[in-house]
Amino acid sequence: MANSLTIMKQDLGKMRDEFAKSLPGHITADKFVRTAQTAIALTRNIDRVKNPQSLMAACSKAASDGLILDGREAALVIDYQGDVQYRPMMRGLLKLAYNSGEIKSIMVEPVRDSDVFEYSPTADDPIVHKIDLRQDRGEVYAYYALAKLKNGGMVHEVMSNSDVHRIRDRSDAFKAYKAGKIKSTPWHTDEVEMGRKTVFRRLSKYLPSSTDRDAFRQAVERIDDDYSFEAEADVNGEVSAPRPATKTRGGAAAALKNVTPQSKPANDDAPEYDQETGEVYDYADDTRQAGDDI
Repeated sequence: MANSLTIMKQDLGKMRDEFAKSLPGHITADKFVRTAQTAIALTRNIDRVKNPQSLMAACSKAASDGLILDGREAALVIDYQGDVQYRPMMRGLLKLAYNSGEIKSIMVEPVRDSDVFEYSPTADDPIVHKIDLRQDRGEVYAYYALAKLKNGGMVHEVMSNSDVHRIRDRSDAFKAYKAGKIKSTPWHTDEVEMGRKTVFRRLSKYLPSSTDRDAFRQAVERIDDDYSFEAEADVNGEVSAPRPATKTRGGAAAALKNVTPQSKPANDDAPEYDQETGEVYDYADDTRQAGDDI
């Protein structure tokens, strides 16, 4: 295991120049590589990795999006095929949105039973949300995202818990969890955070575009990897099939020939999942299905 970690860290070091071509100016290649190497050491069940090239591809996507793999902006997770996947986190998505220079503020929040919540879509202040911290807030029944723009405009999105659950129920991972094929899923361990990502994804469709927002759009589209949608109904009731996840083949991916091959890891029976992302790393059995990752 120690030898495998060393090899993977060395491989990342070889990719330094390629990462530098994709990274924004405020993130140095040295910082990105150091953070990625630390992420490897901290990622649970990294010994399950069967394809070391997937690690380099995941890091390449993070570099292209301009997010560091610190578990706050973005994280590495292991899917059911033993591949390394990159996941942008809410903090990273919000960072990219603010980097556009057009957004004054963004709120993405759950609404609970004891909260005071009013939604008037056509009002000047469409969302009123008051929280009394002196009492238990109860269960979540809705989610909202509200963005105020520097030009004075405002965009917002509200989803009921049932709206979010309809999307959850189309997730391959949640289906596998309900069928007993896996022991857990982020929809089970971190449902509120998954709900926040879902409503934010919808809000992102209405945010203004600019030439500086390519990284944000790209990162938001990666949220689709979290769901494996069949189709999603928009707020107007129209159903549009999402684009399948694309395999990014950037400069870093072109350098994958330098990656050192590794042997197939041994299985680990200990049930574990990542506390930051809620990603599940253990399985009910050894039957793993493609696309089961959240």
